[in-house]
Order: sequence, then structure tokens, then C-alpha cells
Amino acid sequence: MRTKHLVVVLILAALACAAAALSSPAVGNIDYVEGGVSVTRNGKVMRDPNIGDPVLSGDLIKTQSDGLVIVAMGKNTGMGGKLTVKARSALYISVDTTKGEPRTKIEMMTGAIASKVSKLAGAPTMTVGTSSAVMAVRGTEYEVALSINAADSGASQQAMLVACTESKVAVNDGAGEIEVPAGKVLEKRPGARPLFLPVALSSVKGYSERWIADEIEAFKADAPRALSAYAKRYSDLSARFAAAYEPFQASPTPRKWAEQDRAGARINLMDPEVLREKKEIAGYLLGIRKVLFIFERVYYRVDQLSDAIAGTELERREIRPGQTAAEFIKSVYADRNKLESQVARYRYIASLYQERSPDGDAFSDDDDFFASPDGF
Repeated sequence: MRTKHLVVVLILAALACAAAALSSPAVGNIDYVEGGVSVTRNGKVMRDPNIGDPVLSGDLIKTQSDGLVIVAMGKNTGMGGKLTVKARSALYISVDTTKGEPRTKIEMMTGAIASKVSKLAGAPTMTVGTSSAVMAVRGTEYEVALSINAADSGASQQAMLVACTESKVAVNDGAGEIEVPAGKVLEKRPGARPLFLPVALSSVKGYSERWIADEIEAFKADAPRALSAYAKRYSDLSARFAAAYEPFQASPTPRKWAEQDRAGARINLMDPEVLREKKEIAGYLLGIRKVLFIFERVYYRVDQLSDAIAGTELERREIRPGQTAAEFIKSVYADRNKLESQVARYRYIASLYQERSPDGDAFSDDDDFFASPDGF
């Protein structure tokens, strides 16, 4: 693993069948939901999910400023317990099986989560990945939060907080592993080694909410500069994403795969036509993914930025010639439906690509695929 950057790639694990048309395995069910919450699955955004609705592998869960959702982990994950996705959060969740043991992966884009889980049987694992580190959870109660603030130019990481209230969490930032025991809080900032914060034992639970509030105040103190950097980064990445997405959108193969999936078609993985399609699609997916790892993190943080300046004079501040902060955020929201649909479709086709790859994770050896020095 490279120490310069640590990235987490959510990819469905290998399928053992020679011909397959599999639906996504279940991660669990929605145990509680309130406010603005959406679930994106197979290229479609499902708004207003209900208690009892299933959460499937590969789902994107997103909460608005008033949103909260609790997921009860299913037996398929090998874990018992619940995952709480707090307000202003966006994450992907998946489950796969390696050597007969389930692995649950959470890829956080922004926001905060809290969880209390325990193993049911065997050696299942749960990992939480951010742009800064990977947390290995083997049965514990913990919180993870990401900062609203952007890193300095040249870094691709977000500041991160891990608070453990039961058992321990192993945190690996690419330079080494640190155990966070019960009663401790660890902070990881871009370009620095993780540090334990002096937090009273009685204050550990819920500390992430206070930390996020402090990060928001720090953003407000220099909002015009921060928003100017966001606007430039967003514009650059949006153009790069559009360029990478164009040949993918023009190809008839993604449409063909989606139609086969809807029809429940059985795929002969050794068919020369399937192999040719895979080779074509692999190039498109790699091109999109290299941009998307950074772009999604910038994109979803804009929601937090909007909430932070809403109703203040900061909305009227000019962040670059001819554009105020409010106008920049409005332009991002104008792109929202199109971008979310494109990202959802990319992830859906990526899952279908993985179903056609019985020999293992298609990109798992690509350690520094996203180790781009121009990250944000």
C-alpha cells in the first residue's frame, strides 16, 4: 500500500459461477428513517425510503440536513447491530464474500456515521473507508466523521475523526495502523499522522457532532477563499468527468448489459462477444473512476457548504469574478439530477462488469490508481 495516498475502491468480489445473472446481496433493512433520505440503486434514485425497505450491496445512501437513517445489519453480512447514517452524509455500502467469509464495506463520501456491531459467527469483517484512512471494525461501537473543509492544494484527503466507545477500531492511513481503544478519539488531518485528542471519557460518545460543528465554524472564518477553491476544483473535475463519461454514454454495450440484467439473462462468461464487451467497458470504467474518486467527494461536500452559508452575508460574497457563493452553489444544484443519474449508471454498469469477472476483483491490484497529486 502506498503511503502517499490511501484510497478505498468499492468493487464487488469475485463470482464463482461460469455463467451468472445475480441480484445484489442484501446488506440489511432500514430500521428507522426521518427527514430527507434517498437510496440510489442500479442507476435509479429512490427517494423517501420506508422502514423495512431492504438495503442492497452497492447502494448509495444520502441524507439531507434534516435526514437520518438507521440500517439494521442482515445475517448476510455476518454482523449483528445497526449503522446510523447522520445528517448531510453520503456513502456507499456493499457486502461480498472472500474465502467463505462475508466482508462489509462502507465508503464514505462526506458526513458522519455511528455504529454498534458484533460478529454473528465465523470471521466476518467490516471496513469503513474514507479518502484519509481505512477503519477495520471487528465488533465495536464507534463514530466516524469527515470535515467540511478542503485540504490544502495538492492533497486529496479530508480531515477525519474516529471515536470509539466500545472495544477497538484499527485505523490504517497508509503509513501504518493505529488502534483506537474504547474511550479514545483519533483525528487524522491531511499530510499529518493521526493524533489522539484529549477528550474526557464521558464526552467520547457524540463527540463527532461537536467536532463537525467546530469544522463548520473554521470554514465560515475563511469561506470566500475556501469556496473559491471549491468552485475552481468543481469546474475542472466536472469537465474531466464529462469528457470521460462521453464515450461510455455513446457505447451501446452498457444499454445491452442493462437490458440483459432486467431480463434475467444468463451470461456465458467465456463467450468471445462477452470478452470483447468487457475489454471495451473496462477502458471506459477506468477513465471515469479516476476522476470520480475525487469528484464525488467535492460534489457531495457542496451540500454541507450550502447549509453552512445559507441565510448569511456569505452567500452574497464574490468568490471569483462575476460569481457569488450563492450563484456557484445554484449552478452545482442545476447539474445535480444529470450528474447523479450519470454516476448511478456508471456504478450500475461497473457492478455488471464485475459479475462478468469470475477471476477476482478487476482492479484490486491497482494500489495507487487514484493517487493523483491534484486531488482535493
